[in-house]
Amino acid sequence: MIVIRVSVLEKKQIQKRAEKYHLSISDLARQFLLNGHAWAKEINAFSEPILDRKTLIGLSNNLNQLTRYAHQKKELPVIMELLQKINKIFDP
Repeated sequence: MIVIRVSVLEKKQIQKRAEKYHLSISDLARQFLLNGHAWAKEINAFSEPILDRKTLIGLSNNLNQLTRYAHQKKELPVIMELLQKINKIFDP
């Protein structure tokens, strides 16, 4: 167990951040201390989950599979459409 001291204001800020990411304060602190960042789903104003780590990994795997398919078959079935959708997500 690790105990740290924070001011009342800092505690409120930490609690808000933990709530934002739907994590406990312990989980948030653990992720930040071990990884330098926290991987969690953030919910935007429209209650749509923003891309999290698992989603990005899944997208990457799918894109790699499509790329391998395109190289083997010498055709680009839906890769261009998929890339356009991905670009829209990252560059709204």
